[in-house]
Amino acid sequence: MTNFLNIILILSILLVSIETNYSKERSKVLPLETKTKPTFHVAKGLNKDGSLLKYYKRGLDYAIDYFGNYGPYHIYLFGPVHEKSVRAMFKERAMSRIDPNSKETVEDQVDEFLSRPNVVEEIKSILAGESSGGLTWTLGPIRIYEDITTNATERAKRPIENTWGAMHEYHHVFQIAHSAAEQERTADKNSCSWMREGMATYSSAKFMENLKFIDFREYMLELRKFGANISRPGINEFIKKNPKYRLDNETYWDEGGAPQVYYMIGAWATAYLIHAKGIGEKVVLRDWWYDIVPMGKAAAFKKHMKISLEDFYKEFDSFIRKSDKEVMKIFEKDN
Repeated sequence: MTNFLNIILILSILLVSIETNYSKERSKVLPLETKTKPTFHVAKGLNKDGSLLKYYKRGLDYAIDYFGNYGPYHIYLFGPVHEKSVRAMFKERAMSRIDPNSKETVEDQVDEFLSRPNVVEEIKSILAGESSGGLTWTLGPIRIYEDITTNATERAKRPIENTWGAMHEYHHVFQIAHSAAEQERTADKNSCSWMREGMATYSSAKFMENLKFIDFREYMLELRKFGANISRPGINEFIKKNPKYRLDNETYWDEGGAPQVYYMIGAWATAYLIHAKGIGEKVVLRDWWYDIVPMGKAAAFKKHMKISLEDFYKEFDSFIRKSDKEVMKIFEKDN
């Protein structure tokens, strides 16, 4: 008995040592949360009654409470009316990216940013009143996140969508913070498109239901029928026309089909993990992401979802092709 206890003790010490060493290695690659609050940059003439920021913050605060506070995070709400204000905000963007260790002067770094072709085009599109936007981030020593809305005058008119969008984009902040985003999406230590867009589509819709704004199940059904608030067509028509689609294919951004595969089918893949496989919501939306960089997404996925990515793709593909009535049954367990 004594020898047995000694063996158990030795194994326990080894396990503690391994866990401690793993935790130390993990801490080296895990980003730290920040106490710095997100910074808002609002074009002149917007938010006159305070509602634009009020309804954006409603979604942002909910998401930060769920995922933690990562940053620096800058929210730019542009509008086409005041060109001087728009150009001043772009200078603020440039200043937020200054590298104090660079051999270039601050003025040169600002000028370099403002002269980039993509930045020049962004300014033109804003002044033309075009509506677009989304999350962008830097890949330098300090990762800076930016949510860009080129025409926030439209956003101000839609408070529900304003809140919804804030939640979706902040989930991306969390995801990118826990991904080797400088690598290709196919790389093992980086997250792929369906994981980012699908899980953010799922989370923001679920959070909106929690806030009593939408019916989550009805939204998921709408994704299948006609694409809900994302795009057209919906999942059913897309799969009918593209029966050989692959969830892990990263070419849809260029070839077309990204809204259907990454956002819509990705949201259903997320729902399948939570409601059919019984994996905890926070595990799927948050916790497994902590292990993507330390372990690689394939190993992290298998550890937390209890199934390999390869087997999951096969199993889920059979599921998503079933009728609306059949797939909606996964939500019956929630009653």
